[in-house]
Amino acid sequence: MIVAIVGPTASGKTAVAIKLAKKLNAEIISFDSLQVYKYLNIGTAKPVPAELRAVKHHLVNIVNPDAEFNAGTFVRLAEKQITALDKKRKNVVLVGGTGLYLKALLEGLCPAPPMDKAWRAKLSAQAKKYGNRYLYKKLLKIDPVAAAKIHPHNLPRLIRALEVYYLTGQPFSSWHRQTIQPAHRARLIGLSWERQILYDRINRRVEEMFAKGLVKEAKAIIRKGYSPKLKPLQSLGYRQVYQYLAGKITLPQALELTKRDTRHYAKRQLSWFRRIPGIKWFRLNGNIDNKTLKMMTRYGRLKN
Repeated sequence: MIVAIVGPTASGKTAVAIKLAKKLNAEIISFDSLQVYKYLNIGTAKPVPAELRAVKHHLVNIVNPDAEFNAGTFVRLAEKQITALDKKRKNVVLVGGTGLYLKALLEGLCPAPPMDKAWRAKLSAQAKKYGNRYLYKKLLKIDPVAAAKIHPHNLPRLIRALEVYYLTGQPFSSWHRQTIQPAHRARLIGLSWERQILYDRINRRVEEMFAKGLVKEAKAIIRKGYSPKLKPLQSLGYRQVYQYLAGKITLPQALELTKRDTRHYAKRQLSWFRRIPGIKWFRLNGNIDNKTLKMMTRYGRLKN
């Protein structure tokens, strides 16, 4: 049995996943693209040690911040864990906010070639010299279908789309029409909040992150020798803190920008998850009560 908990940031996914895992004799596999990284704890809202002990978690704290990690890596590791848990007669609760990872696991990956360091270095250099829009215009000419789905500021996805085209001669969008058939089916549970309540939760979470030492954590990561330009360290919270540490903005500005950008991110997450068919949405107004938990448990136990 596989149950997936989805929802925007600050919607309470971790708490629900732990409660459901206990009810379903399950262990948790995270599909969060940032919680895989060591040292990024506060800024990723990573489960605290007590939560990690309450139910066994997988794919959390497994790679260093400078490691390459993508949807393909996630699927390979998640498949391995699912197989291992099945042998132990354990169920699986998937939880996270990276919709692309969940989609890849349940719907299959496109069989595009793996990343090519030479092309990535070349395209990154072009972006640095001419700007992201230079790459976006290139993509628009050779693959308008892919360009329509990629924001001009999303440099990693721009580079990936161009990389695949230059490696294969085929547009990235044509590769996405081909998929490796998925091996798993899951019951999908979505956590829904009234928008203003969700935004209030986000604002409080960001304030707590800064109060708990996000700036100190960001400094410690740099002292370990990691560049703030690394992709994980350009994520929400860390990006704004490093701007503050570089003297580009004040600390209050970093706090408010993190709140604003996290709210925008939550909106994009909701749009993504709402495009996934088959999600059973549960409307929450506070801490999950026993009635709602029982409903989720019954739904999770239904056969696919």
